[in-house]
Amino acid sequence: MGNNEYYLVDANVLFDVVRLVLMVNPLFETVLGSPGDIEAILMSVVNKINKRWIASFAFLSRECRRGNCFITEYTQRIELPRVFTKLLLSGDLSITRVGGSLFNKVERLTEEWFRRAQSLFGIGVLGMDYSDYEVARGIVRVYEKCGSRPLKRVLDNAMDVLLVATALNRGYNLVTTDKRLVCGLANQVVTGLAQAPMGGVCQADAGLGVGGRALSTRVYLIHEQCGSLQCTRRERWC
Repeated sequence: MGNNEYYLVDANVLFDVVRLVLMVNPLFETVLGSPGDIEAILMSVVNKINKRWIASFAFLSRECRRGNCFITEYTQRIELPRVFTKLLLSGDLSITRVGGSLFNKVERLTEEWFRRAQSLFGIGVLGMDYSDYEVARGIVRVYEKCGSRPLKRVLDNAMDVLLVATALNRGYNLVTTDKRLVCGLANQVVTGLAQAPMGGVCQADAGLGVGGRALSTRVYLIHEQCGSLQCTRRERWC
């Protein structure tokens, strides 16, 4: 990590940030209303906060203050609406019943929260082009050689594979909370998973040869068990 590095952020990292904000905001409102009960209120809320949410927020706060963090167009238009649909169905967020289609309401909710992320962390949206697709196809070809089952697993995770491919193609560090993805690509695309010099974050290398180019980048996996995290043979897609 350094001043000139760029980061491509997975939707799940923003999902963590939203859940942390949703948990903490009511705390401040309650404390302001009942300052005498602050210790009891703090203890009741702290126990409910996932440490990974804090690690995700801390990572973005530390690394994304220079306009060097991005999400892809696919993340903005497809993955984030899925995130907010989860939050609606879980009851963590609500929408009004009056007027408009459900999709339009989810879309507006997504835009509103992404504006907050832009304000907090300066996150931008990265346009994708054909060269990103070519690298994604390169990843698929690696797994074609492993057989039909590994190939199916890669194609079942096509959106995530495209995210990894875009990070490789642009030389951007990938930031994710998705252990399933990182371990799925282990040994073939992702190697050297180890704990980074910060709490709750693992670091790995990603590399691929495509069209005579040797592509490489780093992967930062935000996970509660980074100190002892290993990818099992079953978790690897090949």
